[in-house]
Amino acid sequence: MQQLILLTGASGGIGEALVEELAGYGDMILQGRNIARLEALAAVVEKVSGGASRAQIWAQDLADLVTLRRYLSSLPPASVFIHAAGQPLYAPFLKTEEKDWDALFKVHVKSAYLIIQKLLPHMLSRRYGRIIFVSSLWAQVGAAGEVAYAAAKGAINALVRSLGQELSGTGITVNAVAPGAVATRMVDHYLEADARQSLVEKIPAGRLAQPSEVAHLIRFLVEQSSDYLTGEIIGMSGGLH
Repeated sequence: MQQLILLTGASGGIGEALVEELAGYGDMILQGRNIARLEALAAVVEKVSGGASRAQIWAQDLADLVTLRRYLSSLPPASVFIHAAGQPLYAPFLKTEEKDWDALFKVHVKSAYLIIQKLLPHMLSRRYGRIIFVSSLWAQVGAAGEVAYAAAKGAINALVRSLGQELSGTGITVNAVAPGAVATRMVDHYLEADARQSLVEKIPAGRLAQPSEVAHLIRFLVEQSSDYLTGEIIGMSGGLH
């Protein structure tokens, strides 16, 4: 089924993998903060789809709710919404400033609320829709030094379970994929070699997840064959719990 896919966080590691994975599924709206990367990804959509799909670029910080609301006023009716946008915050709880806490919840939770509010009436009228979040293992097991990040992802998990129940039977599914550590630029930026190796040693699978593996699982959630799966938080941690 050709459809319009709205992907936030497209310029991140998992987002880029999702663009390649889903380019043949329909036109895409690619949100991110790195314009050059978004432009390159728009070209990927056309190339991978053989010109059958096009991509619209949406360059914005989702913590800017004023600009977000302005953009949403003319948002096309996407039938698939994938919320891969996110940002980490490494800080002890007592050194986590309120503005940083608020910004994290705007990007992870409030922006998703506003986007779903805009898209849901169209999905309901069609009796079809896919709402998919990239959550995190840390929302389930906790993460010292990342309290704000884990709390924001935990809010996403509660949203997924509750909205999945509320929309059950409407043709709209709501799910999240919750990976552990993924081999992305973000991980490379924040973890030094020793810390990365220490993390890998804790993972039973003996390695970090690849962004393409996360994208492949999300592709299944986009497909019609996943109709019965809703309100689920699907772990992908290499056995780490």
